[in-house]
Amino acid sequence: MRLFTAFGVCAAFLFNVTPAWAVPASVVSDGAAVYEKPNFDSKVIDFLNYGSKVNVSKKAFSGVGGMGLFHKVRVKSGKIGFIPDTDIRVTDQVRERAKEVAPNKRQDDPMLPQSKAFADDEEEGPSSGRAPLYLTRYLGGALAMVDFTEKFSGKKLNDQMLMYGLRMMGPGVLFDGPPLDFNLWFSLDQPSYYNRFSSGANGFLLFGDIMAMMPLVNLDDWAVTYGLGVMWTFTKYRVQVTRAGTNTPENTDSLEFRVGLDVGLGVSRRIAKKYMIRADAKYYYEKTQYLGYMLSFHSEY
Repeated sequence: MRLFTAFGVCAAFLFNVTPAWAVPASVVSDGAAVYEKPNFDSKVIDFLNYGSKVNVSKKAFSGVGGMGLFHKVRVKSGKIGFIPDTDIRVTDQVRERAKEVAPNKRQDDPMLPQSKAFADDEEEGPSSGRAPLYLTRYLGGALAMVDFTEKFSGKKLNDQMLMYGLRMMGPGVLFDGPPLDFNLWFSLDQPSYYNRFSSGANGFLLFGDIMAMMPLVNLDDWAVTYGLGVMWTFTKYRVQVTRAGTNTPENTDSLEFRVGLDVGLGVSRRIAKKYMIRADAKYYYEKTQYLGYMLSFHSEY
């Protein structure tokens, strides 16, 4: 008997047969989290992309403390997890059947139309099917002011550097997985402290980081997040230095690549449905330590 049961489970998984306990559904949020238990505080075992086809349980499970409803779902690894009802919609045929049995349904009927998985989009209002801000993917431009700091002859020299460039945020920005914050900035200005020991400098600075984001507040249209990540800088400047005992300036190339860590805190606000504005503060830790502040404007993609 156990052998036949195991064979049936394997066959259902391999040939994508809908199990008896499940109904077909689609994921309506980008980066929808699948939890180990029906609890928003439990471990996340997978993230599902918008439009993914899944099989979910007919029965809805109440979250711990009455927080939300969940449906069982099988992920690619074969594990069974729980997905919030707000992140899925069952097929039209299943939804219509649920409506038909609703007037005569028993209390223990696993088909629960009160679950949002069985709701029509128009019944849900303007926010139906829209992922919370934290779980939405964005692409945009960033303007940053970084108190860039370097070491010369054992001394720390710093300057407020204006930087601008590309910013990508959300689940799946570089690869499938949890929400990330990716930045790539540049500056064509040279640090003012070069004037202390040179008669001129020219070049550029590249600056970037990639950070895993975790939510402190996660609502439909605004979020507060914190994160930890890896940062890097690449500087290439040609500096004119007049050496002692001579009156002729010599060109010296300053070329350096540095890697470190950063932590950040940011606030996001969704505007006009598909756009988002965000403000951040980040602390960078590498050969030197310094702060940066940024403002970015994004569009969903």
